[in-house]
Amino acid sequence: MTTTITADDIRALAQSTEADPALAVADGGVRLVPRAGDADGHIVYTKADLVRDYGEEVTDVQAEVLAAGLTAQLP
Repeated sequence: MTTTITADDIRALAQSTEADPALAVADGGVRLVPRAGDADGHIVYTKADLVRDYGEEVTDVQAEVLAAGLTAQLP
């Protein structure tokens, strides 16, 4: 089974108001975790990374491209 990060995952990360949110691969899927440091799984991308790379606003095209790129990098 292949794990896929979706544009919706990227949008959820962008909209999260948690302290240090991140996307993590855990339990066979992608999960939004409220604190990257507390994640029980492989951290894929943090909101800090997202803001650094794309700014505060992420377009639909950026979300699609980022999701595809991150999915391709998964082991």
